[in-house]
Amino acid sequence: MSVQWIVVTVSGATLLLLGGLVWVHVQTQAAIERLDDRVAHLLAGLSLLTDTTEGALRDVATEITRLGAAQDAARPRTRAATQRRVASAARRGRTVQDIAATEQVSEGEVRLRLQLDKAAKERANHASMR
Repeated sequence: MSVQWIVVTVSGATLLLLGGLVWVHVQTQAAIERLDDRVAHLLAGLSLLTDTTEGALRDVATEITRLGAAQDAARPRTRAATQRRVASAARRGRTVQDIAATEQVSEGEVRLRLQLDKAAKERANHASMR
């Protein structure tokens, strides 16, 4: 009888161990499925974010290109023309800040152009005196 009890005990322990392994396997599979669902949702959100960002950046680039082309067509951007506009605006009494805002350049550039205009006039006066 003692052999029977040993066989029954070993069989019971084996069944218990197998039952525990099956339970751990089922729990692990459920955790993996939950993780797969979360990763799928994360990828869907990331894809949506990427598409939205790409579309927005494409729209911004298109708008910048359109505005740049419209601005270039509206006003010729040659150095001589800009110099004349800045000098004439200063003669009319406009401030450096106003001229810079109108020409869409820095105030330092406006001051530099005014100094260049003044130097050119002085050279012309000196040349006429000779």
